[in-house]
Amino acid sequence: MSVVNKLQLLTRYTARFPLVKRTLNQWRQLTNEMPYELRLQAQLSIESKAFHCIGGSIYMLYPKVTQSVILTAIIALQTISDYLDNLCDRMNINDELVFRQLHYSFTDALDPSKPMSDYYKYYPYQESTYLPALVTTCRTQIKKMPYYSQYKPYILQLAENYCQLQVLKHLMPDGEKHLRKWVNTAFADNVHLEWNEWAAATGSTLGIFAFFAASFYNYSSETTADIFHTYFPWIQSLHILLDYYIDRLEDYEHHDLNFTFYYRDLEHAAERLHYIYCKSKNRVQLLPHSVFHELILQGLIAMYGSDPKLKQQNLTSSYQVMLDSTSTRLLYTGCRFLRKLKYLI
Repeated sequence: MSVVNKLQLLTRYTARFPLVKRTLNQWRQLTNEMPYELRLQAQLSIESKAFHCIGGSIYMLYPKVTQSVILTAIIALQTISDYLDNLCDRMNINDELVFRQLHYSFTDALDPSKPMSDYYKYYPYQESTYLPALVTTCRTQIKKMPYYSQYKPYILQLAENYCQLQVLKHLMPDGEKHLRKWVNTAFADNVHLEWNEWAAATGSTLGIFAFFAASFYNYSSETTADIFHTYFPWIQSLHILLDYYIDRLEDYEHHDLNFTFYYRDLEHAAERLHYIYCKSKNRVQLLPHSVFHELILQGLIAMYGSDPKLKQQNLTSSYQVMLDSTSTRLLYTGCRFLRKLKYLI
């Protein structure tokens, strides 16, 4: 795919931002029926994390998918993710049982064969409209994906990893200890990744979205495994580490967990990010429509690189090594422009 074609795809992508925002606004309207405490967290998660849905919506441009199905499923699942993060993080609750019960909504959303659970069973606040509707919406769209069933085991594995991370990282004061123990037990390091890099890999939803797109194709078992092992750990680890990298100062001030704090220094962090980026670039060449996945990578580098927090923390110079192609630099310029227009916040 030429630079011009990538820019055309970017134009098609940005043209759909208003649709993403309209869909999120429809979900926001549904929150009005919730109890105040839950309504506040649902609305805050939509307002402050809309860029997660905007970023994930790129997968609806994967060739020959039904765009409305992909987009609706991605927004529903990502909104569940962002809402649960607020419920676990901002409500002064510190209970593993509560967190696990809430996160059944995430795995249920991806498995229409299961009966839906009582997600608020142990939570001090209850509602029966918003979260169940998000789960049902995602399940409904999944049923419209022709080959979802053959990717379902990989998708559920990614989802289980994600939920385990979210449950453990929100436990205080020993969340980090439990998280490190789980990662070191669950993931044999045969690809030269640190424990924090494996942990980061569990925290991304991009692999699930990639499999949503793949669910319109009857790929071989070898190709399916290639998709999984490209996204997990490589692309997903890069995604979350970039997210933490730009939030270093904020997380330091609030004493929050940040996976880039486990590096020796900023130079080491930048080196590891570049290493994982290079591995990801090599891996995507194995995939069908490899240029699409390459664009995902370049978009991650451009989106996070254009965030003002990078410049505010004097991290720009160490980041430049990843702006390593004409396409990436043009996407970076495009993201900066979109930030000025308030499309990206």
